[in-house]
Amino acid sequence: MLECDPYERDPDCMMAGTVAAGTVAHAVPPFVIRAAMPADTAEIDALFRASYGTLLKQDYDAAILAQALPSLLVTSPRLLASGSFFVAEAGGGELLAAGGWTQATPFGGVGPREIGHMRRVAVRPDYARCGIGSVVLEHILDHARLTGVTRLCALSTLTARAFYECHGFAASGEVELTLRPGVRLPAVQMARDL
Repeated sequence: MLECDPYERDPDCMMAGTVAAGTVAHAVPPFVIRAAMPADTAEIDALFRASYGTLLKQDYDAAILAQALPSLLVTSPRLLASGSFFVAEAGGGELLAAGGWTQATPFGGVGPREIGHMRRVAVRPDYARCGIGSVVLEHILDHARLTGVTRLCALSTLTARAFYECHGFAASGEVELTLRPGVRLPAVQMARDL
């Protein structure tokens, strides 16, 4: 478990400001990064509902989100039991962010052992751009590196592209992510070496 005081990392987080339409950032409480568990499913799904439902509106039209969000809001129990999916938890059990990586692709295939895949990184919208996502991502990168992964791939939303680029990921092209028959979400294929 990793204990974090976000203000040691980014003192500007204390400044309130508009983060997304209708969302105001506020002071970030100290938090810990811990491995997610299947018992966290409801809270993680609520986190993704809040994050994706608010932040993706900046880059996707309402019709696409209406079709895509139901597929994006259900977290696989297998992912939560993987040991490589993490949550940022404040005192009292409040989840501020979540994300992880797996050897398996988001579609279930497995490639070479040294290549991993980012999985579902998100932050509560009222804490977006306050450094929590960066702490979670750095934890993910360190964890993957310790297991021998030398390259991480990501299928990023259009909204998260700049976040990943700030952390050394490079885009190789835009793709249409098929969530279920007839439902596609524009995304960006990205990767970085560890």
